Amino acid sequence: MLIKRILPLILVFFAPFLVIGQVTTSNISGTVTSSSGPLAGATITATHLPTGTIFRSSSLSKGVYNLVNMIPGGPYKLDVSFVGYSTFSQDSIYLALGENTRIDVPLANTSSTLAEVVVTGIGGGTRRKTGAATSISRAQINALPTLSRSLQDYTRLTPQANGNSFGGASNRYNNITIDGAVNNDVFGLSGSGTPGGQASTTPISLDAIQEIQVVLAPYDITYGNFTGGGVNAVTRSGTNKVDGSVYYFLRNQNTIGKDPITREKATSFSDKQYGARFGGPIIKNKLFFFVNAELARRTAPTLFNAGENQSLLTTEEAKTLAAYMQTKYGYDAGSYDTYNAQTQSNKYFARIDWNINEKNRLTIRHNYIKAYDDNISRSATLFRFGNNTYRFNNSQNITVVELRTRFSNTYSNDLILTSQRIRDFRSTYGSLFPQVEISKGSGTIQLGSERSSTANELDQDIYELTDNFKIFKGKNTFTIGTHNEFFKFRNLFINNLYGRWNFNSLNDFYNNNPRQVQVTYSNIPGETKPSAAFSAAQLGFYAQDEIQVNPQFRITAGLRLDVPVFGDKPGYNPIVDTTFKGKYNTSNIPNGQLLWSPRVGFNYDVTGQKSLIIRGGAGIFSGRVPFVWISNQFSNSGLLLNTINVSDNTATPANEVNNGNGFQPDPLKQSTLGTAGKTFEADVIDQKFKLPQVARFNLATDIKLPGGVMATFEGIYSKTLNNILYQDVNLTAPVGVVDPVYNNGADKRIAYSTSTNGRRLNPNITNAILITNTNQGYTYNLTAQFSKTWKNAFVQVAYNHNDSKDVNSGASSTALSNWEFVQVVGNPNAPQLSKSSYALTHRITGVMSFNLNYTKFMRTSLAFFYSANSGQRFTYVVNGDLNSDGRFGNDLIYIPRNTSEINFVDFLNTNNTVRYTAAQQAAAFESFVRNDKYLNSRRGDYAERNGSSTPWEHVVDMRFAQDFFVTKGENKHTLQLTFDVFNLTNLLNKDWGRQYFVGNQAYNVLTAVNRTTGANIGKGYNFSIGQDPWNMNFSSRFQGQIGLRYSFN
Repeated sequence: MLIKRILPLILVFFAPFLVIGQVTTSNISGTVTSSSGPLAGATITATHLPTGTIFRSSSLSKGVYNLVNMIPGGPYKLDVSFVGYSTFSQDSIYLALGENTRIDVPLANTSSTLAEVVVTGIGGGTRRKTGAATSISRAQINALPTLSRSLQDYTRLTPQANGNSFGGASNRYNNITIDGAVNNDVFGLSGSGTPGGQASTTPISLDAIQEIQVVLAPYDITYGNFTGGGVNAVTRSGTNKVDGSVYYFLRNQNTIGKDPITREKATSFSDKQYGARFGGPIIKNKLFFFVNAELARRTAPTLFNAGENQSLLTTEEAKTLAAYMQTKYGYDAGSYDTYNAQTQSNKYFARIDWNINEKNRLTIRHNYIKAYDDNISRSATLFRFGNNTYRFNNSQNITVVELRTRFSNTYSNDLILTSQRIRDFRSTYGSLFPQVEISKGSGTIQLGSERSSTANELDQDIYELTDNFKIFKGKNTFTIGTHNEFFKFRNLFINNLYGRWNFNSLNDFYNNNPRQVQVTYSNIPGETKPSAAFSAAQLGFYAQDEIQVNPQFRITAGLRLDVPVFGDKPGYNPIVDTTFKGKYNTSNIPNGQLLWSPRVGFNYDVTGQKSLIIRGGAGIFSGRVPFVWISNQFSNSGLLLNTINVSDNTATPANEVNNGNGFQPDPLKQSTLGTAGKTFEADVIDQKFKLPQVARFNLATDIKLPGGVMATFEGIYSKTLNNILYQDVNLTAPVGVVDPVYNNGADKRIAYSTSTNGRRLNPNITNAILITNTNQGYTYNLTAQFSKTWKNAFVQVAYNHNDSKDVNSGASSTALSNWEFVQVVGNPNAPQLSKSSYALTHRITGVMSFNLNYTKFMRTSLAFFYSANSGQRFTYVVNGDLNSDGRFGNDLIYIPRNTSEINFVDFLNTNNTVRYTAAQQAAAFESFVRNDKYLNSRRGDYAERNGSSTPWEHVVDMRFAQDFFVTKGENKHTLQLTFDVFNLTNLLNKDWGRQYFVGNQAYNVLTAVNRTTGANIGKGYNFSIGQDPWNMNFSSRFQGQIGLRYSFN
């Protein structure tokens, strides 16, 4: 086992000073001075008042002191004493997660001053961050609006956020930790970036979270394993007071708005979250417990059901198709009316904290989750019948142990050990049946067993050893460390196991005229569902020096080394090796590479009064590739699986699909569709492939403006060093240009052989998808942020300008999809540098919260979150295969200068009657281009990948909370009523708050048509008149949630 081979080596070299790779604690440091200069030997004591935990140290030479491994939050009381000097005390100190708060202490001689100096203030000092970071406290978590009670509802406070993406990078390049332990979806399948995300569960109950931190450019070398953003959360612990809470949150059709267009009410649904938490002392000041249990139950109806406004199918069309499936093939396609999808999750969390003694503190916690989610999305361009639904199931068991030790004033240590067991699998509905996809205008109809779900399982076992050893020597704080993750995977994924059939139209389907068939099946005798199993590790080693040059200037310099290690190799396929003459090999794996990451950061308090701080840094950040991209090589070596992929060659009178025999409805006979097109896919890795790396530069200033306004101006620039690039190395050279008929010769993009075998170097290999590197790409963010705090109110406003460009956004989990869905002009192996799918050009956010206590037993709180952005990036493409590379929907459109540069053919209904004539489409398309600012600017040229964007969005969310409380002695009992509203703007005005999306961020604006039979033969385009590229999503209507909570402490 890989961990058994590597772990002893790590222990041998690092046992004296093991180090943590992510942050769970906070620090206080500063300088103790007297009138005669720095004062060494002063005693510094910080007491965490809720638990009585004491952190003690002494000032070293030059008066420098460091209190480390402290509990985030507070309040703390700081006492500093020295014989012959007055005692200094400061209370109401609150510490932000992962930050080093500076509190300089001036001590005065007792002969001339009072015996004690007491300072009271919130915050207590200067925070010493270098790069861009956002901290979300427990108070903010309590105050701000949330519906899903997820981390994302709070990480959106980061100005550079775009959903789960940060700074314009893929969410797959984030690193998410809870209590310092990795809580990523390291395999890379979940859109949320967390395990269980595909089952629509959050990684932990919000009631178990104490604080959240988002970092984009942390020049502290202990942060690693991301090139996007780092999200770090710490959990709650028990205190000396017994406290607890019981809560219930509810949403249903009565708490949400009508459809903004049709004004139709939402169909009946229910969304409930309820739970309880308790914490307190087992032994006062010594041993504490905290537990939390939370259940979520959601039943939600589908939208865009047959016959509804903007639905792809009328009720009659859906009814006819469902009846045809039952009569012709004996298959129940499932519901075409409203489908109630189920989502459930159970979360249980427990934590123990033990103050062993003043120098050692132990934390043990466990998190268990079991969840599932039904997937049956519909839109204006996608209609799925009920039995195309799949259920995603997830279970998690995660245990974390952390030991914090302070050996002396000079040495401290922090050790974390983690064990995770995560299990995911999909289940399908109805009887097994091939997936059928039927094009209808610019949309698609899907029925049958969902093609990616009939053989889809993932087992993950993850172990982590992280730890931090610090040495304090004068003005220097040295860190030496290692961060190590060990993985064991079993991935079963066979796409199209029971067949995937494509038809150009409903008419073609009824006439049994398929456009394409794709099947993947086992190559292992007696094993119908072979899986890929492999082990891996990500090792990290680093050293750093933090230098407090003077009380105003601090510099951090470090070097990090990350080493990916794989304990297994994919199978060796001699056919691939021979085909590519040894250049590409299925057994190659990126093993043992040395990824160096030097970094330097600084924090300069210009005036020494904390009124003007300049900070920044430069360095390299190394991430981990989502392991699903590596798993592709194990699954698709050509040894486990074979593939059938046959398309109809419209240039010939016969249909080549299934040897002209048409559709095969038996799911168990898909592998017997003849020898034509029976091949295998091979996924290979470049021998020099490296994990993602970026060089990141940050410069910022924090300014205290008149009136107590805090302002931050920040710039971040990241240059790609290593990113992914996918190529099909089995694709032959182009043979000419695209068929001139479509654009009357104006479109001159290159094209490949129209014959399937003609475009393959080896006809027996469907695709040979190579993952290699590119250094093309960059992101930058320019941010301005202003905030002001009053006694009972807080206001913050931020603006971020982002530009992000890449060659491949890595939006998919499979190698083939990551290649075929990158839209290009001509050569799919040389995609152009274009806007990233994660770019968000403009984003404005605002937060306002205030509260009022009155009548001694009531409190009213109100909070607003405002978000505006310039819209989702998307691409204009052709529905078809213009360049004959064998892929549909990856061809960027050519925008004609005028109507003479495009050719249309009549748009037919399913009964072959004409819906729109060619002339009508030509006029409508010309008007469409003229009224689209982006397309109109590209006349005579091609659309760019992600070149356009949906309209601007403006949304305000709100939380209202009414507390009723009574206090008896030191105990307080509170009953709280809350009302959270997402998209309050829509509640105020039905035309406000609209939010848009484009499915897969690509819009099929034109459909390539080649009719060789019938009364309307011809070759050209179809254009769906009257359609917008984007749809409004469900969030365009207001959504409310009612909450009831009882708390005591």
